[in-house]
Amino acid sequence: MLLKYLFIFAIFSIVGWFLEVAYRSYHNKKFINPGFLSGCAIPLYGFGAVIINLLCTLVININNSHKLILISIVSILLLTLLEFITGRVMIDLFHVKLWDYSNEKLNYKRIICLKFSLVWGVLAIIYYKLFYSWINTFAIEFINDNYKIFILGIFYGIFIIDLSISINLLSKLTKYSKNIKKIINLENFKIDTLKEGSKKIWNKIYPYTHINKYLKDKIK
Repeated sequence: MLLKYLFIFAIFSIVGWFLEVAYRSYHNKKFINPGFLSGCAIPLYGFGAVIINLLCTLVININNSHKLILISIVSILLLTLLEFITGRVMIDLFHVKLWDYSNEKLNYKRIICLKFSLVWGVLAIIYYKLFYSWINTFAIEFINDNYKIFILGIFYGIFIIDLSISINLLSKLTKYSKNIKKIINLENFKIDTLKEGSKKIWNKIYPYTHINKYLKDKIK
């Protein structure tokens, strides 16, 4: 059971990264590597998929017409709460904003808003109708294959290394944020550092080496 959810977390962390790349790059008219990790994974989406999968499992045997409504409403509540907690932790602990809903109507603390809460509900219904049965079957087949388990192990090995590198970078961002007495919008910060320095394609795809050098110079 644990391996199944580790698999779901991995798959949808990667899927979420591609969704965010598409959305943010289109919105900014340039390539954006989203999230605080260096690689192609956004844990918020992984946790969201695990929560929705668990919810679908709980209600799968409910035989009434309100099942989809229940999945949607509970997903909205739980995932909005997850989004809020993640946003607050990043701001309070690291002085960094991973997203900013200032321009969205009916937002709260610029961290959550009605528009994207409803998106969570829609995604939950899509997940249940199109992916739930398939992903469970595929996950079981995957974790029963030793070679594929090895691939999953590689993902988590890279994920842990990435997490440690990114937390180290975040600690520098926190120090820089305290020096300038300002909460840092990470997405804007990535764009601004590239404007001031290197504009190489590699630094756009993997901005952390350049940001690390930028921060060292600034902190000095």
